[in-house]
Amino acid sequence: MPPPRRRKTEAADAATDVLLSLPTDVLDDILARVGLRDAVRMSALSRARTRRWESVPSIDLSADDGGTWKASSAVDSILLRFPGLVRRFHVSPDKATSGRVNDWLPTLSRRGVESLSLKLQRHGKYFRPPRLHDSVFYCSGLTVLDLSTCTIPSLPLDWGFPNLRSLILSNVMFLEEDGHYQLQQIIETCPLLEDLRLVEVYFQAYGDMEFVIQAPNLRCLTLCFFKEFGGILHELPRLHSAAIDMWNYVDSNFAELLAGLVQARNLELRLCTDPQNMVGKMDGYMLILSSSVVNQYQKVD
Repeated sequence: MPPPRRRKTEAADAATDVLLSLPTDVLDDILARVGLRDAVRMSALSRARTRRWESVPSIDLSADDGGTWKASSAVDSILLRFPGLVRRFHVSPDKATSGRVNDWLPTLSRRGVESLSLKLQRHGKYFRPPRLHDSVFYCSGLTVLDLSTCTIPSLPLDWGFPNLRSLILSNVMFLEEDGHYQLQQIIETCPLLEDLRLVEVYFQAYGDMEFVIQAPNLRCLTLCFFKEFGGILHELPRLHSAAIDMWNYVDSNFAELLAGLVQARNLELRLCTDPQNMVGKMDGYMLILSSSVVNQYQKVD
C-alpha cells in the first residue's frame, strides 16, 4: 500500500485529470464562474491548459474576489493577455498605481465593461484629484459607474450611458466652466438611472450654478454637500427614498430642493445648523416628517 502522502497526491492528480478532461465549453463555464484568481490557479494545474483562462468569454477584475490588485503590473498583464470582455472592473489604486488608471480606461471602453468602480485615494493636504481619460464616457455598456477622488474630463462627442442604472460620484471635481451643466448632461443621458449618489461634488466655476436633475426612473437619491448645491430636482415620479445631508450649510433654494422630493416615501434629512438659519429659506413651505417617512408636504397659503 502506498504511503498516505502518495495516496493524496494520486487522488489530487486524478481529480485534476477529470477536471481538465471536461469538454472545452464546460471547462470554460466553470472557469468563468469561479472568479479570475481561481480560474488562473485551475488553469495552472495542467501545462497544456495553463493559459486556458484567457479563452473564457468574460472575466471580473475586482478586489471583491479576494485580490487587492494594487500592483499595476498585475492589471497590465491581465488586460494584455486577456482579449475577451471585462464585465466588472473594481479597483482602489494606491498612490503608485493611480497614475495607470488612464492607461486602462481606453482598453476597458473596448471590452464591454458593465460595472466600473475607481476609488482613488487622497495623498496629502493639497492633493488634487487626477483627471480621468475621456474614454470613460465611451464605456457605453455600463450599468454601474462609481467614481471617487478624481476630476471629470470634458464631455466628448458621440457618448452616452443608455444602460446605466447606478451613478455614484464621491469627492469628484468638475473643472470646466460649465461643470454644473456637464453633470446635468451626464444624468440626462441615463434614461434607466435608478440610483444616484452625489457626495462632495465640487465645481470650479463660481456664480450661477443651477442645473436640473431629471431622471424619470430614479428610485434612490443621495445628496451630500458642504457648499451651495444649485441642483433643481425635476420630474422624479418614481422616487422612493432620498437621503439629504447638508451639514451646516442651508442652501438658498432649500425649499425648491424639498419640493422635488414630494414623491419620496422615505426621506432622511440631516441638518447640522441652528434653526434660526432656516428663517427665510423655506419660502412659505411646511414639511411634516414622522419616523423618516414623508407624510405630507404642502405650501402654506
